[in-house]
Amino acid sequence: MKKKTFIPLGLFFVFLTQALLVAGASAAPPSAQWTFMIYVCGDNNLEKYWPDQSLPMLEKVGSTADVHFVALVDLHSTIGCELVRIEKGTYTVIETYPELNLGDPQVCINFVNKVKSLYPANKYLLDFWNHGNGWDYFCYDEGNNDWLDTPKLRNIMDTLGFIDIVAWDACDMAQIDVYYECVGHASHLVGSEESVPGLGYPYDTDAQDLVSNPSQDARTYAIELVTNYGEYYTALKGYDYATLSAVDASQIPTLTTTFTDWTSAMSANLATYKAKYTSALRGTQKMWATNYYLDMYNYMVKLLQESIPATLVTATENVKTAINNAVVANWTAKKMTACHGLTFYWAKANYWKGTWRTRYISEVTWGQATGWANFLDAYYG
Repeated sequence: MKKKTFIPLGLFFVFLTQALLVAGASAAPPSAQWTFMIYVCGDNNLEKYWPDQSLPMLEKVGSTADVHFVALVDLHSTIGCELVRIEKGTYTVIETYPELNLGDPQVCINFVNKVKSLYPANKYLLDFWNHGNGWDYFCYDEGNNDWLDTPKLRNIMDTLGFIDIVAWDACDMAQIDVYYECVGHASHLVGSEESVPGLGYPYDTDAQDLVSNPSQDARTYAIELVTNYGEYYTALKGYDYATLSAVDASQIPTLTTTFTDWTSAMSANLATYKAKYTSALRGTQKMWATNYYLDMYNYMVKLLQESIPATLVTATENVKTAINNAVVANWTAKKMTACHGLTFYWAKANYWKGTWRTRYISEVTWGQATGWANFLDAYYG
């Protein structure tokens, strides 16, 4: 049996509202190039993939003086949580905690701040490891019946300030409705439009690439994550639906503007061209388990195949251009080649009423900022 290395704490920590204790002292000057932080919300049916898959892959490489791999681990079969630093062939338990609710944004905030104080670096990556379902939820903590969502992500990012790369090892998270919350708080965003296989990221290759070239910038590494993912799943059988993409967060404001203009044009022509919109909608690439999540670029392609007004043609082409500028890397398996890196939420009729409609309008800033929620009201009105 592999042994865990424990560091004696020497102090007892008092936890308020089950949150991680934030270090009070000022962080030391960065001594590393990167700190890779993994928020392991394994308090659910994905638990086994951490000890059986992700952790062993990370241990193949381990931390160095230039790169730290640190995780907050909450598993379903154990009481309490551990903060661990992953090393070659083993891991060190840095701190232990009572049971934490990883669906509480303050726990995530405190985790990141703690890691930054212990392992300062020039650049940081925050990886959300768990289930995902776009704007609806991610990081489901079964023990506490709680989860993160877009308002909680907004809280996390606003409080933390800036993270170089935010990544989701979780299904359906490469969605503009989600990524909009990270504008101004991240350099690049990495996620999958589609479901992520239980095997998750190829952490051994991801870790080795960072350790081998710790001076690389966020854009380079975000692209490398997508490349590694593609190579990993291309070599395996049965993963024809897999996708991963990297988005330049600084391009999202332009995409937001062009999408807002496009939504206005769609609304202005709705009475006359609704049938054309619906025809394009039927032909658009949708995600298999969440067929109300559409590839944004592919919808624009399908819409341009319809007979629509010149003003809407121009607005649609502008959205395509903005997507191309925002998505810096995109890999798709052979059944998902119509995907271009970003989804958006086009609710089906039965998902645009009651709680679903109320939640989208109240929780998803993108839907309000672009007028998309108003368009869906008119479309289904």
